[in-house]
Amino acid sequence: MKSVIIGAGTYGKVYLTYLQDAGIEIVGFLDDDKSLQGTSIRNIPVLGGTELLSSLKDTHRVEAVYCPIGNNKLRVKFLEKAKSFGYKTPNYIHPSVIISPNVSIGEGVYILLGSHIMPYVTIEDYVMISMGVNIAHHSILSKGTFLSTGVNFGASIHAKKYSYIGISSTIMTGIKVLGTNCLIGAGAVVIKDVPDNAVMAGVPAKVLRIKE
Repeated sequence: MKSVIIGAGTYGKVYLTYLQDAGIEIVGFLDDDKSLQGTSIRNIPVLGGTELLSSLKDTHRVEAVYCPIGNNKLRVKFLEKAKSFGYKTPNYIHPSVIISPNVSIGEGVYILLGSHIMPYVTIEDYVMISMGVNIAHHSILSKGTFLSTGVNFGASIHAKKYSYIGISSTIMTGIKVLGTNCLIGAGAVVIKDVPDNAVMAGVPAKVLRIKE
């Protein structure tokens, strides 16, 4: 199935490696950074900007779109746009990932190597999970959330839409919710519920500011 990757930055390059290793045919990248357009990455061209989504079915017979970019809102925007044009937005789950029975996974979900997911976890559409993440039972990752490398995510916690959880942070069992569009800093230990749009860091994590 011919596919394109949205985002020709460092994460796009990494996912090119994983997707090609999985036997997926990548015909090009899309990136709205004009300085990247017309270049190539490991002989895969940057075809142009995301406006090409309207025509790639005809010009390149593209059927599927991947968008492994760290900006949650942009990732959701581009994947929803791709879906509106009739493209598939497949999951990519590294073969080393351990997913227990009774886990629900949406579409456009990317999970990298060495992650573990316990039973009764719900992962909604367009979630990204990096390397070595542990997710405990009965938790919910809402649309467009991102868990960075080495996150430990406790049980029965709801990460609301666009939550961004930084490297090696710990979200303790006992809290109930991470608010919409919150940002948890690297290495933080979160021991209480997080408000919408909050930026939190530290051990224990404290609110540094509320994003406007």
